[in-house]
Amino acid sequence: MGRPARNVDFFRVWTPEMAYVLGYWWSDGHMRIKNDTGAHLIEIASNDYDHLVVIAQAISGNYSLRKVAVTSNTYLISFCSKEMYQDVLAHGGTPRKSRTIDFPYVPDELLAHFVRGVIDGDGTLTWNGDRPILQIYSGSPKMIEHLGLSVERMTGIPAPSVSLNRDNYYIKWSTVRAKCLVAWLYKQNVGLAMPRKLAVAELFLQWQPRRKPNSDTITDEMRLMFLDYLS
Repeated sequence: MGRPARNVDFFRVWTPEMAYVLGYWWSDGHMRIKNDTGAHLIEIASNDYDHLVVIAQAISGNYSLRKVAVTSNTYLISFCSKEMYQDVLAHGGTPRKSRTIDFPYVPDELLAHFVRGVIDGDGTLTWNGDRPILQIYSGSPKMIEHLGLSVERMTGIPAPSVSLNRDNYYIKWSTVRAKCLVAWLYKQNVGLAMPRKLAVAELFLQWQPRRKPNSDTITDEMRLMFLDYLS
């Protein structure tokens, strides 16, 4: 039995899976029209082959999955669909988007899924000594600035300042704020997630600060929303 017909409506209907995949594409995706054939392509790149397969299955239908180059560890998944191309365009996606893309409209109830997709595409969950750190990178400062503000609006976790590291901009949450953000992303809004980052997120949730955080670290909104993770 062959693969089912591709789901050309995937980026048209908001679901947790669509929000996640759109977030992943926002950080690690491309769109282009082939000069020779006029084919409209939506593409996502990753070093994680298995997770690209999961994304392909979420979208469903016909796709191409290959190495970017013979000697590369990066894989590329491609969907050829003018309808999907136009839908991503309508969300604010553009070809050559890395420096200019802005934060799209995402329904509040699906924002965590979109942000988790962005993190899986271009974010890190790591440790600075025994302190949990969550960072998101982008070539577009306005995109991650608006992402941070959107997260603050939904969670009460203060938006970090945008910083520059060489050619990339980033925002960073640490210690108890990183823990609360992970709780929102991975526990309060369960959905698609890259397994290795999910594993680190679980460790973040077990972390306890050595001393009581400063009073201005935890907002009143955070206390209400993340009481179980602050005790």
